Amino acid sequence: HESGGPLHSSRASCCRNAMTMTSSSSGTGSASSLEVFCRSVALVGVAELFDKTWFMGLLLALRYRASTVFAGSVLALLLHTVLAAALGYAFAKLLSPFWLNIIAAAFFGVFTLLYAKDCYMDDPQGDAVEEGRKEAEADVDLGDGSDSEASTNPKASLTEKDQPSELMVFSKSFMAVFIAEWGDRTQIAMIGQHASQPLIPVFLGSAVAFTLLSFSAVAAATLLAGQKISSRLIHGLSAVCFLVFALLAIRDALAHKDDQ
Repeated sequence: HESGGPLHSSRASCCRNAMTMTSSSSGTGSASSLEVFCRSVALVGVAELFDKTWFMGLLLALRYRASTVFAGSVLALLLHTVLAAALGYAFAKLLSPFWLNIIAAAFFGVFTLLYAKDCYMDDPQGDAVEEGRKEAEADVDLGDGSDSEASTNPKASLTEKDQPSELMVFSKSFMAVFIAEWGDRTQIAMIGQHASQPLIPVFLGSAVAFTLLSFSAVAAATLLAGQKISSRLIHGLSAVCFLVFALLAIRDALAHKDDQ
């Protein structure tokens, strides 16, 4: 029995360690891959819907073939997702999961305040559709001599002689959307999400969200004509959603507190 004592103690210790590792990886404190995926879809969707980048795709779809604009927009946004994943992965190598989630929560908290400020400063009669369209128009150059009526009226189209090639439309869509998204709130939020959560579910969730958003922008080119949506409502809902994302990040940080 004396010789078996240390052996039994060692086995018991190994069992306890295994149970601890299992509970830490699959317990209630850690987010599942499906939860991370859904959270990433929601995060990107909330940050991007009715954003300047979204309206960029809508304006281009009003002028050119929708499928070509969709392809260029999706490719540009997927490239942003790859860049965010690479930067997030690099940050994940430098900091512990606890601090990564704390930083992500801080970013989401800042976005909550920014959207809350936008909501407070908005005109009660403000129209999110018109404001987003004007902001995108200020940045995009259709470069084909089209006037403002053509950019907002899907019935106004270029003559076949002046119609640019599909490659030109694809390139223009790609560059316009890529530049519009650079340094955007969504990009910063994605980097924080990629750094603090499992890489693959976040990447897939972000990619799915961007694909759906690009499709919705192209589809809305005609559906939103003449429609009015309260900008205060959009910013208010965005503030609430980012507050939820911040609280979820804090929860994940507390789940990893013992790992630092």
